[in-house]
Amino acid sequence: MNNSVAVADLNLSKRRAALCLATLAWAVVVFYLSTERFGSNFSGGLVAHALTLLHIGVSPRTFHVLDVLLRKTAHITEYGILASLVYGSFAEQQPFRWRLRQAMWCIGIVGLYSLTDEFHQRFVPGRNASLVDCGIDVAGAAIALIIIFEACRFLRLASD
Repeated sequence: MNNSVAVADLNLSKRRAALCLATLAWAVVVFYLSTERFGSNFSGGLVAHALTLLHIGVSPRTFHVLDVLLRKTAHITEYGILASLVYGSFAEQQPFRWRLRQAMWCIGIVGLYSLTDEFHQRFVPGRNASLVDCGIDVAGAAIALIIIFEACRFLRLASD
């Protein structure tokens, strides 16, 4: 019996280490996406390419709206992923068992990371810092945690 507990602890340690490494790697990806290379010229090029492939012409105003939507959706997505990884990294036993306190810490950590990322962008040519983007990042984190909460609730109901 004692041996099975040791194996379970080892598996938990490996899982936590993997989640921590994935979290760190994703944080690096987010930082890299904040460089000049992935600014509005990049996103505008993606929108233009997609519209060309779809043979759709839009006004400059509509093009700008689509570009902003793409960039803000990217914020929500990248910080939602980061929040999910941070949440899983804090797991004591089951990585995605719902814990409200853990979720609140996760939102705080992701929010602080977002602030540092925006501060970094102040010094990147072609980028600017925006507290609105921080709010969007935190919203992305909250959305991811709501999805985790609902998934945990659904799985708990399904197992009953």
